[in-house]
Amino acid sequence: SKNCENTTRRGGTSMIVPMMKYSFLVYHADYATFLSEIKKMGVLHIQTKQNEQSAEIQDKYRSLTDLFKTIRSLEERKQADDDGNALLDESISGEEVLEKLRAIEKEIEHKNHQLSSLEKEIQQLYPWGDFSALLIKEIASIGVTIRFLICKEKKYNPEWEQVYCIEHISNHAGFSHFIVCQQHDEDISELLSLVDVDEITIPTITLSEAEAKQRVVQEEINSLQQQITAIATHHLMALKNLQNTWESAIADSNAYLQTEKTVDNYVMLIEGYIPEPKTEELHAYLAMHDIVYTAEKPLDEEKVPVLLKNNRFTKVFEFIGSLYELPNHKELDLTPFFAPFYMLFFGFALGDAGYGLLIVIAATVLKFKKPAMKGILTLAQFLGISTVIFGALTGTLFGINLMNVDIAWLQNAKQYMINTDKMFTLALALGTIQILFGMVLKVVNLSMAKGFAYAYSTIGWLILIIGLGANYFLTQLQAYTPQSSTYIQYGVLSISGALILLFNNPKRNILMNFLAGLWDVYGMLTGLIGDLLSYIRLFALGVSSAILGFVFNELAMSLRPDNIILGPIVMIIILVLGHGMTIFMSALGAFVHPIRLTFVEFYKNAGFVGGGKAYKPFAEKKEN
Repeated sequence: SKNCENTTRRGGTSMIVPMMKYSFLVYHADYATFLSEIKKMGVLHIQTKQNEQSAEIQDKYRSLTDLFKTIRSLEERKQADDDGNALLDESISGEEVLEKLRAIEKEIEHKNHQLSSLEKEIQQLYPWGDFSALLIKEIASIGVTIRFLICKEKKYNPEWEQVYCIEHISNHAGFSHFIVCQQHDEDISELLSLVDVDEITIPTITLSEAEAKQRVVQEEINSLQQQITAIATHHLMALKNLQNTWESAIADSNAYLQTEKTVDNYVMLIEGYIPEPKTEELHAYLAMHDIVYTAEKPLDEEKVPVLLKNNRFTKVFEFIGSLYELPNHKELDLTPFFAPFYMLFFGFALGDAGYGLLIVIAATVLKFKKPAMKGILTLAQFLGISTVIFGALTGTLFGINLMNVDIAWLQNAKQYMINTDKMFTLALALGTIQILFGMVLKVVNLSMAKGFAYAYSTIGWLILIIGLGANYFLTQLQAYTPQSSTYIQYGVLSISGALILLFNNPKRNILMNFLAGLWDVYGMLTGLIGDLLSYIRLFALGVSSAILGFVFNELAMSLRPDNIILGPIVMIIILVLGHGMTIFMSALGAFVHPIRLTFVEFYKNAGFVGGGKAYKPFAEKKEN
């Protein structure tokens, strides 16, 4: 075998697992076995060379999508109590379960069509009452024809009853329903010729017969629905295993689709990416079977799959990052850096200790009932804890302003609480910290992706903002003389100005850098001011949440009846509904707006590029 490894290029970035690019050359007769073994290892992310799927794979995807929707529907119908009455044999295959399910669904569809037709007949028969069709036929046999007529209710003329043998039956839905008995050769053409009178044909079935058939069909539908529930309760696992089988088959088909045939179709070439920590088992297999391969660090311009590596705390915030897009393999994963800020921002925006406590309790309880949602619920716990902290800091508990409450044990705690003015200042301070932190990360990102020289402009802005800010505050504290302050200010402006205007791009001449730097100055000044002002929304959301809670508290107290029984009941109803709506609306805003601050302000100032695709190894699907 030939074993080529090129490890000259740099490794992966922090928090992103470094990848190795592998190319395998396998004899065509051994290729199926090779793919099977690689699939068992579950480490190779196959490189996509052919984006257009074959018709066969597209059909498989459509079938898999339908199956996935079916399983989701059945999961909602699954009954917790197992009565042991399985519809099918426990050992039945997933294909047979699906075939039976589709047959039941088709039968239900047919029955629903029958039910729809019967409902139309009942609606047509209802205004006429439950007459006997057989009696009408008997009357017709003696020469009397009964004709069914309708007209608009306002157009019905009672004088018709004096001229013809008419019996008014009912008024329904704005129409008058009446019958006329026509004997032998009696001429009623004049009545029938009236513009407002229409003759209708009555179904041969009677109202009672139609309603009886409707009940029978509905019972049959209910029985079929119970069969589907039985399948959901007893045979859902077979369908999930079938889903795994189909997903595995699609993965196999895609592997062959991405395989290149070389040397007159005798040699199969497949390429992909493997995380560096997972290469040991692969190398042992390749050496044992004498397989030709190459392994090298991927090039910067390649679309390398991304596998994030975070600790237990930051991992739950990967869900937030996935709402935007993954970082590419050349840059930092920003999840660990925005996670603490997002947690703080959510608590700031919701800002009620009572609401935060409810979120923590609800998430904790649901973690035991919904283990599949453990990650999301753990995130909810962290956000709830942050809300409790900020609620205590601002003195807000279920809309009650604790700073105005005269409770003895709270008196010492009130000195640590902040008012709305301080909240406004805190929002701007947090925004400034996150923006500056993002710019520091941008320096790291640019240094890793292009080289340190490309980060000079960003370093210049950091020196300018931090230098001038620090100089201002130190001057206010009279740490040094005003003349020294002026010298420091000139020094900061000179150093930062040179980095921003003259050395912003090492590949351009000084004149082009100067012109580009002027444009950068305009963009940064306007952009930074707008970015900083965006953080005021945290203050606004926190205040609005407290106000809404306060308003519902006041409504509950003012609208409760002066009754010892009804008063507390009405008050509790208003409080539950009011605070329920407040929690929903405020929590939604507290979830969405920090996301905007993260993806717009923070990501932009951190120089986030993105465009990464998730690492999805070619692996066997485990049966449930």
